[in-house]
Amino acid sequence: MVSLSSTFDKVSDERSPKNTFCLLGHKEAEEEFLHNFNSGHLHHAWLISGPKGIGKATFAYRVIRYIFSLSNSSLIKDLNIDLNLDASNVKEEEIDFSDDYSSDTEELDIDDTFDYQSVSSKSINLGIQNKDIIDSIDDSPLKISPSNPICERLIYGGIADLKIIEREYSDTNKTKLRTEILVKQIRELKEFFSKTSSEGGYRIALIDSVDDLNTNSANALLKILEEAPAKSLLLLICNNYENVIDTIKSRCRLLKLKPLNDENMNILLKDYINGIQDEDVKTLTYLSDGSIGNALEFYHNDGINILKSFYDIVPGVLSKDNKKLTDLISLIGNSDIRFNIFKQIYIKFLDNIIKEKSNIKISFTSSKEENVIKLCSNAILNTDKIFKIREDALSLFELVSVLNLDYTAVIFSVFERLKNAYR
Repeated sequence: MVSLSSTFDKVSDERSPKNTFCLLGHKEAEEEFLHNFNSGHLHHAWLISGPKGIGKATFAYRVIRYIFSLSNSSLIKDLNIDLNLDASNVKEEEIDFSDDYSSDTEELDIDDTFDYQSVSSKSINLGIQNKDIIDSIDDSPLKISPSNPICERLIYGGIADLKIIEREYSDTNKTKLRTEILVKQIRELKEFFSKTSSEGGYRIALIDSVDDLNTNSANALLKILEEAPAKSLLLLICNNYENVIDTIKSRCRLLKLKPLNDENMNILLKDYINGIQDEDVKTLTYLSDGSIGNALEFYHNDGINILKSFYDIVPGVLSKDNKKLTDLISLIGNSDIRFNIFKQIYIKFLDNIIKEKSNIKISFTSSKEENVIKLCSNAILNTDKIFKIREDALSLFELVSVLNLDYTAVIFSVFERLKNAYR
């Protein structure tokens, strides 16, 4: 599968992983982590691996909320605050997050001027439209109620024992992210872990993701993994496990998260996209390969129309008619995201031709797609030609960003190679 490199580089705070309380499809991984945690010998570093957009960061934040809620519950008990109160009944003056968590304010990793009393628990957006359905499925013991005060503290940066490492912005306007996590960011972790816990529990660092580490930052992380202090926890998100250096792998416990199944994709898409049609849910589920991140990227960037346009033009292109190809090119334009969507559609199209010629069952998104795949399968007699076209296309797609190739020229090129295979 060709992954969308830009998938969810930026998401709104409303539906970002730290503000998402529903998680489906990863119960086995949750139980494995919880079993290790309850054993009293929690491994100090976890490599949370799996395809992009399946909920790895959401999983990590669920773990973070759970662990900090244990320390927080002791603190709340000392303050005589009832955790069972409904969020709407919690009075603002009952919780003061500004002074109670550390006697050394210089140690806090937060903005000292932030007024936590001005934030009500009612401000948390659960992002859940199908709450009853999701609650009936999402019964993980790691799940924390959004009314728990720790949830607000996490969202608004009020946990001194938590350090988040991710790519920083390269400009003052915060419009463009750096391509790498810098070594100075990783070195900050050494100082972070050298401090005493503000609340007597774990100090946790989340790196999202290790795929973004350069050579220097990866080596700096390795030193931290080798010298991790007691009651410290590193959660490392990983999209491409094979690319992680072996020395980091060997010092982490691997936790593999699997792509979401069709049922969970269906539920989540209807949760994220109000009023979405069943036909579009089917299309997005099919295209996204179990990644809710990819599915949402498709939906919000006209992926469904790009798919329809693709299958509209293929029969004409095979018969040497390029008239409709310009429509697809216009739809993609200069958008990096839309071009990445086209790449994924094109490779999946070739894969389906190979499957059809090999008599492998295919779940088509529409009768049109089925007809086009069968047409191409019958028209191109030599399967080796399809493999060669696929290999050449992947190589060309890899060069697009390196050589700053024109999208229009690349699209014409991959279709030209397809025409040449037509008998």
